[in-house]
Amino acid sequence: MSFSRSHPGPSSSGLRLAALGLALALSACTAGPLYGPTSVDPVTGQGQSVLDQLAGRIDVQLATTRTAQIVRNSLLFRLNGAEGVRDPLYVVDLAVSGTEQGVSVQGGGSGVPTASIYSMRATYTVRRVSDRVVLGTGSRTTTAPFDRSDQLYAARRALLDARDNAGRDLADRVAAAVLPILQREAFAAPPS
Repeated sequence: MSFSRSHPGPSSSGLRLAALGLALALSACTAGPLYGPTSVDPVTGQGQSVLDQLAGRIDVQLATTRTAQIVRNSLLFRLNGAEGVRDPLYVVDLAVSGTEQGVSVQGGGSGVPTASIYSMRATYTVRRVSDRVVLGTGSRTTTAPFDRSDQLYAARRALLDARDNAGRDLADRVAAAVLPILQREAFAAPPS
């Protein structure tokens, strides 16, 4: 019994062309780990990332409200680690706002909220300090649900905890947007 092919199989030149196309497509990929090693320290042989080299060189605009201060503190730590800011190369301008919304009220016609959501929004701009060129802008939002109690102190504390949680989460979201901008910039022009 014999089988005949009605069409020829892939040619070696076709396979080479497909492999070349795949290689070109993958070479355009810019995704990679933010803190992955991008250079090697000549003394220790340890890998260093560009963002590790920028630690302490990224400033965040001063806050004017407690809500903005929560985000600023968390963002500074996220961008610089434990390094204090010295001679910044980049600055992140932040505008932060937060609001509370009641989503559930007590029965009996009292109208007192029992469950609320604290919403926070940050608009950011990343600038190079040397020439004030804007490298990127955007905004991020987050929410933190919390329960209210009839007790005044407990209700106030729940609101403050929700604001703190939302602020830390918002700082993480802003950092996740800002770090790739700084990484691309650092690859384009290494820090001095």
